[in-house]
Amino acid sequence: MSPFNALLFYLPNHAFARQAKPAVSAELWQTAQCIQQSIQHTRPPHTLGLGLIIRYMEWDVALYRAALEQGMPPAKAGQLIETINWQVFGPPIELGFKLSRLRSAKALARARWLTDLMFAVMFTKPFARTVRRDSNAVVFDVTLCPLANYFKSQGVPELTRHAACSLDHQMAAQWGLQLQRTQTIAQEHPLCDFRFVPPKTPQ
Repeated sequence: MSPFNALLFYLPNHAFARQAKPAVSAELWQTAQCIQQSIQHTRPPHTLGLGLIIRYMEWDVALYRAALEQGMPPAKAGQLIETINWQVFGPPIELGFKLSRLRSAKALARARWLTDLMFAVMFTKPFARTVRRDSNAVVFDVTLCPLANYFKSQGVPELTRHAACSLDHQMAAQWGLQLQRTQTIAQEHPLCDFRFVPPKTPQ
């Protein structure tokens, strides 16, 4: 993992293009750029951290729409977004986990500290979260998700699970944990439940 890739996260236009352009045709990328320019004025105002996340979601919408316009099946277009987003988000998440080693050697303690930090800096209001203390897991519910609301406002609610929800599972795996989840707001449930637990050891 290169620290450069982690720091590049704070330049969303450049970071997204760096991962997306090699994965798609020049024509598709040009169409995505045109769509992004046409929807950027609809970007909702948020805090600096959440605003940064929304800018990536804006690019997701643009590329997804461009892919559909060119006849790509929705499932394949969604997988494209999943892959690109993890290439962008994975490095800073990995760097954060490595730095969390200064806090604790235990994966659960590190995950608890990191998720608290994320919701203090990035996933700020109007995100709403209820934390439930558990010594054997990191447990919380998200009861309001502006990312799901954003994708819904753009007419692509199905993109939420590809662009955002999928990252949670990949993040858990990177931390050496498993994410147990039974419902999400993207699936029209009232909340997203998060339960990060150590992987089951084969008997």
